[in-house]
Amino acid sequence: MSIELDIPEFPYEEPPRGITCGQEPWNGVLLMVDRIPFRTGDEVTFHVTVHSDGSGQIVAAQTQGVVSISADTTSVGWTIPWAGVLDTVSQGSISAFYTLAPADGSAPSTSQEAIVLYSRQRPDGTVCGPDN
Repeated sequence: MSIELDIPEFPYEEPPRGITCGQEPWNGVLLMVDRIPFRTGDEVTFHVTVHSDGSGQIVAAQTQGVVSISADTTSVGWTIPWAGVLDTVSQGSISAFYTLAPADGSAPSTSQEAIVLYSRQRPDGTVCGPDN
């Protein structure tokens, strides 16, 4: 049985600016999926692309994160890593979608893509990071 997948969310996004220094991206950026009936044994694969532009056209880094569901739940999260991913650009965007592989062996489903603006530039022009 196919279920309608919810679009992933960036719960610490600050509209309309997106993910900024205030969210301390060097600690990772949380990506969440809520309101889906995940079952024990399901596998959720998050697919993340960091872009060096705001429209999501120029790829700077890509990564995947796999979460194995250990108990029935309606919420799954994964943290996008800093090293080699979020640290690759100082300004751009992050896009993400996920694939749900059900434990019962039925066909995997893929969500729609979410995109958020991403900037480590402060108003004075300096770039924030773990050391500043």
